[in-house]
Amino acid sequence: MTLARGARAALLAVAVLLEVRCGPSSSALIDSYPITLARAPLGGMSDGTTPGALLALGSRPSAPGGTFRMIVDTGSPVTILQGDAGAKLQTSSSAFDLHDADATGDSPPLRASFRGLDLLTSPVAAAGDGSVFPGGVLGADLLRGYSVAFRFGAPCTTSGGTDRCASMTFWNHLGADEGFLEDAGYAVYRFSPYGGGEVNAEGPADFLGSRGPLVLAATRIVLRTCAVPAPFAPADPVVACCSAKAAEQLATGVNLSLLLATGIGPVVLSRSAFDRVATASPSPLPPPTATSASLFVASWPVPIVAAWSALPRLAFVDLEAGGANDPGACVELGRARRTEQISFQRVAAIDAAEGRCHQPCDADPLEPKLAQSSAAYLELGGTIPVAIVADDEPFLQGLRADVRPEGPELDGLVGAGAFGPARVELDYLSSQPRAVFSCEGDARRDVCFAAARCPRLPDAKAQHYCFGLPAHTLPPMCVPNSCPP
Repeated sequence: MTLARGARAALLAVAVLLEVRCGPSSSALIDSYPITLARAPLGGMSDGTTPGALLALGSRPSAPGGTFRMIVDTGSPVTILQGDAGAKLQTSSSAFDLHDADATGDSPPLRASFRGLDLLTSPVAAAGDGSVFPGGVLGADLLRGYSVAFRFGAPCTTSGGTDRCASMTFWNHLGADEGFLEDAGYAVYRFSPYGGGEVNAEGPADFLGSRGPLVLAATRIVLRTCAVPAPFAPADPVVACCSAKAAEQLATGVNLSLLLATGIGPVVLSRSAFDRVATASPSPLPPPTATSASLFVASWPVPIVAAWSALPRLAFVDLEAGGANDPGACVELGRARRTEQISFQRVAAIDAAEGRCHQPCDADPLEPKLAQSSAAYLELGGTIPVAIVADDEPFLQGLRADVRPEGPELDGLVGAGAFGPARVELDYLSSQPRAVFSCEGDARRDVCFAAARCPRLPDAKAQHYCFGLPAHTLPPMCVPNSCPP
């Protein structure tokens, strides 16, 4: 996010450390620079080239000189430090520090210090392929106090760009509004956190020493997903789309609801969801290869039996049409692609005297002469690892129960290993929480493409900036389409 971050970096240059109050007796002192992260092995049938869950390097002030790996998991509603299995499940005042995970030597650079936090201390399970034994889980109950920027596959400065590195940066706000972010090319995905409520653990003691149930905030981020959409290029021939029914028929892919969980590596799908995806995929998916107990989740006590395959494409699509008229992620992805075709042909001066105008299926139902604005989306491609679990897997069922009834029925999760060279800032603090997606500058379009919302134009004189194209207007006249009048 170079453009949005440039101004912010200048403002923060006079104060390298941000001091943030987290509660009545808690505080955090955070370095404003990126905190480098390591990656757990993907697990399953991985060939070792795809990185998995995000790993921070932590330490406890009560144990000077000792460090431990800490899973960074947006899908965990609680932050946990490793503790005894027999201990009573209740919060206690805790402290920990974060360091650069790629540091060498006995004194890794200190990047963040958290003090006086009410955290759970309990056993943390193995992660990755089962070979990583973290000393804690950094969960969304802490992350939600910030706007947190993740880079999953940035070029490493120490390797001359041949390797990929991950990092996270804590910000105390994201000041740019959606209009600025759209013009700068960022895909803004708006979300409402799900979950939360009382859990089977005791919260902090009151002034009398009494404890009630621990109450968690809503932190689950569910991404509206189109899996395995057909390949697309803006120069593809425009196909007539004459009605809302035609838009549904032309849409490719399968609509899914996936929980964002950076504490795991692959995409995780229920067996029934994977079967739907495999049936709809434009090219055959790799046959699932079963391995016993091969999915390891640090916040789940036992390994999960999974089969493994891969997906060629995933797209996370913001809801632009409105909740009452939601046509599904794949239909809105198709609309955004058609809008890009029109913009591309306009900029390329195809049909200079006349030009493509919006298809009838993309017209505003209340103002048919105007197109609907297209939805922002992030599309990922390549070989995206997927772990397939049973429909009645307790881990997945527990997540579904936490999201219902306000949220959709979960089809699975999307982990850090799916994002490749993508970047996302999770802005928990705005009145409308949002995920701001972009791609590394050297990413190929078929691997990572972030499309900002493209707002419709009111007339032929107005201009907009969409899909990374130069500013352009509507054509003076429309090429006649093949739809009946």
